Amino acid sequence: MNRQTFVRRLVYVLLIAALIVPLSFFSQPATTSMGPGRPATPGGRLAQLRKKYELGQANLGEIDPASETIKLATLGLKGVAANILWGKANTYKVHEDWTSLSATLDQLSKLQPNYISVWRFQGWNLSYNVSVEWDDYRDRYFWVKEGVKFLDKGTRYNASEPRLIYDMGWFTGHKIGRADEHLQFRQLFVQDDDELYPNHSQRPQNRRDNWLVAQEYFRKAQQMVDDDPSLLRTMNPLTFHSEPAMCQINYSAALEEEGTFGEKARISWEEALREWQQYGARNFPTLDGLTARLNDLEMYQHQAAELKAELEELDSGLRERIVAEKRAALTAAERDALEMPFEARNEDDFQRSFNAMRKLAVTHEDVAKRITGPDKERAAELARKAALADAYADAINHEREIVNFEYWRMRCQVERTPAALEARRLIYEAGRLYDEAALEQAREAYEKAFVLWREIVDEHPRMLSDRVGSDSVMIAIRGYIKLLQQLDLPFPTDFILKDMFQGSGMMPEDMPPGMLPRGMPDMPQPPGPGA
Repeated sequence: MNRQTFVRRLVYVLLIAALIVPLSFFSQPATTSMGPGRPATPGGRLAQLRKKYELGQANLGEIDPASETIKLATLGLKGVAANILWGKANTYKVHEDWTSLSATLDQLSKLQPNYISVWRFQGWNLSYNVSVEWDDYRDRYFWVKEGVKFLDKGTRYNASEPRLIYDMGWFTGHKIGRADEHLQFRQLFVQDDDELYPNHSQRPQNRRDNWLVAQEYFRKAQQMVDDDPSLLRTMNPLTFHSEPAMCQINYSAALEEEGTFGEKARISWEEALREWQQYGARNFPTLDGLTARLNDLEMYQHQAAELKAELEELDSGLRERIVAEKRAALTAAERDALEMPFEARNEDDFQRSFNAMRKLAVTHEDVAKRITGPDKERAAELARKAALADAYADAINHEREIVNFEYWRMRCQVERTPAALEARRLIYEAGRLYDEAALEQAREAYEKAFVLWREIVDEHPRMLSDRVGSDSVMIAIRGYIKLLQQLDLPFPTDFILKDMFQGSGMMPEDMPPGMLPRGMPDMPQPPGPGA
């Protein structure tokens, strides 16, 4: 070894030794108090940063020694090991090797305990994909629960992660309550004493409902987001916060589907309406950068109308004169396209009419700019306020459409009425009588129910456009048609709900003998907030 090499190595050793001192200082772990004279210490700079930004495993959730050991054993190849395990999990699923699949999922969860997608994807896999591979509904229910249990395990390692709790609510509510075998699933849920569901064994039988338990999960996730809105991350706040109210709505509908009516059903729908109104009272960010409440649409529409009227009082007829001027400036082709019947327009005509309508638009600012004299400043202020009210109204209306806000609000309002409760009972009774081959009694029950629905539609005419409750009414009409076919009776041409019937696209006059109406579509599901 020459002298130059020796000196270089000596320098390296000295530099390493010099770096050990600050590294040991910065990386000292925090300690807890060990009694008098041995107080707790905050540790080095790294320990303090981990505590400040909650980066340590203890801040995220439970510390699992087995998990930490597995991660160390991969020697920095944790990503490679995870990819291998994901591949094995998919292979075991394809080959229906459920024992090996469960073991592999357990290994994955230990290797990546803080990777949320592991818990969410594999929880979904168990509840939705694996469960349907079984023939017996009891086995399917078991695997649905296995998915929820997998998510529950994930919450222990990710205590501040609302998405896992949200998914537990979704699986408990929608998978159990919406599956093809939901009637059997819901019965098993009532009989289930598994403490997976908090305090389930202490619940009264009439409160052991999957929708009510799902509501508890959603509220827990909601509270976490209310305490720290950043936890919502990429989830849509509109749909996220709608779930507790939707669970109450689904619970109310399930009661009637299973034959519970009267006061219990009315109270449940009253609670659903209250929940939905509370949801509408929340502040939400809109796509336009505003913050607004869904309940406030009508208020802003009223404000906008009053401000517009006040602005136009400053110069009566000014807006119409501006429109006339703009119309006169249109090309002949644009005027012809506007006056052309809608069904007669071709693609070019539609484009011309669209451009013409844009040119004819008159804003509040356009009106204000034409007002001079002492009212000029007031006109500008009214125009600004009216435009702002319009912007809020448009933004809220767009957000309402995302979750079908008006549909569900009106449904809750309608379903709690005595007429709707009795109509639901009669439809349920008609279905039971049909199954028992008591066809004449079933026909009488159907027709009484339709009379009540006529009263409801007349009192709430918007039902014809919003289709509130029309999903089940259309199903009832389909059952009524089948019943008449059994009795060899024609469908009445003066059917009492003909306007609702025709609005669905089902035309009884096109019905061939012994068949449902031609072109009758499958009954659509009622609109929901989007999942």
